[in-house]
Amino acid sequence: MAGNEMAIADFLFNNIGKATLNHLGLIKEIGAPDKSLNKYKAINNAEALKLISTQDSKKKADIYINGVGVSLKQTGPSFPYNRLQRADVLNLFNFLKLNNPEEILNKIDTEVDNFHVEKTSGRSRPWNTVFSETDFKKLVKYLMMEGSPKKQSNHPADFILEASKVISKAEDITVYTFDEYFDKYKDSIFLGVRRQWIGQGSKFEHRRAFGLKKKPENLKWVYDDVKGSPNPSKSTGFIWNPLWPEKDRKTVYMIFIEKI
Repeated sequence: MAGNEMAIADFLFNNIGKATLNHLGLIKEIGAPDKSLNKYKAINNAEALKLISTQDSKKKADIYINGVGVSLKQTGPSFPYNRLQRADVLNLFNFLKLNNPEEILNKIDTEVDNFHVEKTSGRSRPWNTVFSETDFKKLVKYLMMEGSPKKQSNHPADFILEASKVISKAEDITVYTFDEYFDKYKDSIFLGVRRQWIGQGSKFEHRRAFGLKKKPENLKWVYDDVKGSPNPSKSTGFIWNPLWPEKDRKTVYMIFIEKI
C-alpha cells in the first residue's frame, strides 16, 4: 500500500455517500481484499481494511471502492514494483509475449554490469534503453495491476488512486486508468538497479541476498567484489556481519520499477 493508505481509507469512510471520485462515482461501499474468499469483504472502518488486506501480500488491489479493485499510491515517488530477480525475468517476458525477450534480458544484464563496474552513474536507468514503449507499458501494467512474476493475483486492480499525504477534500484524490497513469508518468518511471549484500549486518537482507545467489539464473547479477555499502542493521547497528568472513561478502542485484 501507499504510505498514506490509512489517511486515504479514513477519508473514504468519512465520505461514504458524500464524495464523488472520477471513474468510480459516488462512494457507496468500501471493501478489503480477503484472501480466504479470493474476493473482497465489505468493511466499515479503516482499521478493518488494514487488518484484512495485509493477509494477502500478492494482492494488487489495496482496497475495493464500490466493488472495484483499486491500487493506492501516494503522490510523489513510489515503486510500481519491487525486487524483480533475474531468475523470473525470462519466463515473465515470454508470458507477456514481449518482443525478443532474450535480447531485453541481455540489455538489462548490461545495465546491471555497467552500474556495478561504475561505467554509468546513478542507479535509475531509463527504460527506453532496454524496452520499446509497448513492451514496457505491458510489463508495468502486469506487475502493477495484474500479478507477480510467478502468479496472477486473485485481487487485480482496475484503477490507481493517487492522493497527497494530507487529504482534506475529494479534489486531493485522482483516480486513473492504467493508460492514464502511464501516459502521465512514463517519463518519470525508471529501472532501478538496486543492490544488497551477502554478509551485510541485516540478517533479513543477508538471507534474501543469499537466497538469490542459490538460483543459477541469478548469478549474472551476483558479484564477488563489494560495491557500495549497506545501511546499518536496525537491530544490531552493524553495517557488516562480524561473524561473516569478509572474503565471502558478495554484491547481489535486483531490479525495481520506480517512479521518481
